Formats: sequence, C-alpha cells, structure tokens
Amino acid sequence: MQLFKWPGQLVLFNFLMFMSWRSCREYSSRFQRDPQSVISTNDDRRNPDFYFPADPEADLAESSPEEIPLQRQKYRPVIATTPRPAAAPAFSYNPKDKNGPPNWNRIDARCGGRYQSPILLNTSSALVVNRKRPLRLTGITNLPESIRLQNDGHSAKFTYNWRNVERPVLSGGPLKTKYIFEQFHFHWGSNSSVGSEHVLDQQRYPLEIHLVFYNGLYGSFQEASGQVDGIAVVGLFYEIYKHSVNEQLNTWTFFLYNVIQPNSEYTISFVDTFPLYEVIGDIEWPYFSYEGSLTTPPCLETVTWIVATKPLLVTEKEMNQFRRLRSATGPMVDNYRPLQKLNHRRVFLY
Repeated sequence: MQLFKWPGQLVLFNFLMFMSWRSCREYSSRFQRDPQSVISTNDDRRNPDFYFPADPEADLAESSPEEIPLQRQKYRPVIATTPRPAAAPAFSYNPKDKNGPPNWNRIDARCGGRYQSPILLNTSSALVVNRKRPLRLTGITNLPESIRLQNDGHSAKFTYNWRNVERPVLSGGPLKTKYIFEQFHFHWGSNSSVGSEHVLDQQRYPLEIHLVFYNGLYGSFQEASGQVDGIAVVGLFYEIYKHSVNEQLNTWTFFLYNVIQPNSEYTISFVDTFPLYEVIGDIEWPYFSYEGSLTTPPCLETVTWIVATKPLLVTEKEMNQFRRLRSATGPMVDNYRPLQKLNHRRVFLY
C-alpha cells in the first residue's frame, strides 16, 4: 500500500514533524528554566461553587486577607473547638454593686435558696437540747508542717498543710460522723459595731471566725461540699478587749501584713506555725446549731452550723490589722453577708 501518492506529501509530513519536535523542545527548555512560567494558575477558570482547596489553610495563608477572593472566604472550613467555660462573675459585698449580696442569686441560683446563712440567733426562741452528746475536737494541739495564708479578695484564709500529721477532727453534738478540718477564715467590719455574719440576740460583733470541716466519709472538701451532710462550720464571735487597746492577744494576726494586697499569699514555715488551740482555745461553750449554707457563692445548702455563744477576745490594734487588708475595689471591710430568712428552720441550743 502506497502511503504518499505524490512527493510533496512526504515533504509536508517531515515539515510538520519538525515543527512539533521544535515546540516540544522549547517547552521543555522553558520548563527547566522556570517551571512556574508554563503552569497556568488562573483560578478564575474554576467554578467557585465547586472549588475546595486541597489544603485551605495553606492556600489562604499565601495571600493577605485583602487578596483572598470572597469565594475562598466563603468556603474556608470552620474548625470545631471546645468552648472554654465562662469565668464565674466575682461577687461583691457592696449592696449597691451589680454583683452585691442582693444579686448573688444571679451569680448562682443556689444563693436564692430557702436554707441560707447567716441568720439571727435568738436564745429565747431556740430549742434547748437537754440530752446531748458532747462536742469533741481532737488534734487541736497538733502542729502543721506549714500554713498558707491567703488574701483571696474577700477574706483572710488560713489553710494548714498537714502532710504526715493527723488533722483535727470534729465529732459529737449534732454531727453523726467525723468531720475533718480544712481551713479557717474571717469576716469583719469597718468599725467595731459591725462585722460578724451571724447576729446573737440582736448583737452584731466586730469579727467572726469560721472553721470549715468536711465529712470524713468523702475523699475531699470538694467532693463533700456537694453532699447534703458534707460540711460543718464552727463559727465564733470576737468582742473587743476593753482593758487594753494595743495589746496583742492573738499573735497569729502578725502575719496579716504579708497579704495586704488582693490575691496575695504567704507561707508560714514550720518554726512559726501555731496549733488550732492557739486560735480558738477550748471548745467547752454553749452553742447554736442549725442547717444552713455557705455564706458566699455558690451558697451550697450543705452546711451544719455550730455557732458558739461565748465570744473570744480581740483588741482594736488587731482589728486594724484586718482592716488594712485590701480587695480589688479598695479596703477589705464589711465583708459579711446580710441576714437571711429562717424559713421555718429549727435552731437548737446545746
């Protein structure tokens, strides 16, 4: 079979083959010199409704935000992340503040419960308990390894570090199990006519200490705080020692100057630690008991209150050491919650 019928066809075929070979050679040469010059990057020819970059983050990172086409922004993938929990609003003791005591139920709804603390304690209306088990506090003379003193912006808090030392344990009285000591803190006023959270027979004291214990049936204070029988708090009033203004009756108040600023803390080393006995002495006093709550948000109604009727002593000099402490909004004074309604609760006098 004859492929070319006339000689000109062979010449034309050779010419076309030569031109094709020449074009391929030039393309190859250009590619070796500059590969990007022979690669088309015209994204306008792509249908934006169906274009999804293989690596959107890398693709978009090559351009500034102003240069990114709207179509690219539209289809940029959204990376799912776990939202951070919102920080709990800080509470305030100022009744005019938006986070003051009248609005604590907005910070935590449990602050609007029916069994809140503190309350007015009346000797005349309390139910007297004649047959009672003695209230015991063991380990009260044990020395901790160290003590962490904190100004948390609302109070001065002392937390004992026990390590291998046995913690103080509260039992007896209205308590059905043993409660383990956690920490103590204070509430005080701008002057010596106010300060305590509970009011005894219409009298408010300048200072009140709260010793916090948790039920030993639970593993920690955090676990116990959510249980109906989780917490016991011993409250004691302080009255002004009138025989001397400058006498130092409570040597542990010396350490308060280390935490004047809010959110500051200080570690009391072993050589300077003091037992719980040095703070409250013996516990052989009459006391009230009732079921109530924590007196700060979240106001958990899991507290058995034990409030002594016999006050301890404090001097004006020591009270001024408390009043030097500062909160985020100014001097830390009047850090007590207003009285709460009794709501038909029974208050016992032991």
